Amino acid sequence: MFCVRVLGGFMLEDAVGSMEPSLTRPRAQAALAVLAVCGHLGCTRDRLRGLLWQERNEEQARHGLRDTLYAIRGALGSDALAGQGDSLRLQGSVVESDVGRFLEALREGRAEEAVDLYTGDLLEGFHLQGALEFQHWVDAERGRLLRERQRAVSGLARKAEREERWAAAADWWKRAVEMDPYNGRLVVRRLTALTRAGDRGNAVQEGEAHRALLATELDLEPDEAFLEVLATIRRGGGGPVQFFTPPPAGPAGDRG
Repeated sequence: MFCVRVLGGFMLEDAVGSMEPSLTRPRAQAALAVLAVCGHLGCTRDRLRGLLWQERNEEQARHGLRDTLYAIRGALGSDALAGQGDSLRLQGSVVESDVGRFLEALREGRAEEAVDLYTGDLLEGFHLQGALEFQHWVDAERGRLLRERQRAVSGLARKAEREERWAAAADWWKRAVEMDPYNGRLVVRRLTALTRAGDRGNAVQEGEAHRALLATELDLEPDEAFLEVLATIRRGGGGPVQFFTPPPAGPAGDRG
């Protein structure tokens, strides 16, 4: 059993968990990454050619894909890829992926496990020269997976809030902020949970750090709602949850 890891970069592991060095061609790695993200739905050969050989003519693209699939099967075995018509997918009994496990955990409601499986952004640091369509695909899929991760984290944080487990809620909101550090609404949820957990000092400190981050990195000041929350926490007033009601989460979770 091989494992394709695409969250946080690209790595191919063999059955004992060591890096598999026999597949070094960047386009073969890119093709594996695409198939891993597509999962059981698979990807057509035409789509793979368009993503990885956009700059080549049709004959060159077909030849490139044939060579790439040959290299993948040579490294992982002849049964690594399953095909039906023009579609290709990874054979789950031979090759699994971290992104597949992440999405499966989400589908089955195992949000905490899914968050732990998300070890970094899709193909972070991976570049394929001369494949602009592939980079567009990576950017779009990276954003989609990040939104899925943030929804899971926000859901876990809200569950902890409902159960008044404020320290746990603060930890979950911290993880959300780490992935979206300029998002004032996420920061407010973190400050609120810290305050309700009895850690007003760190709430004030993190609020000021967020204010400094916006000023330094974006030359911006937080909005009035954020400043009001921070001032109330600093004064030691009643629990911020009582006066800050966030809007319903949109497609990307809490935004602001």
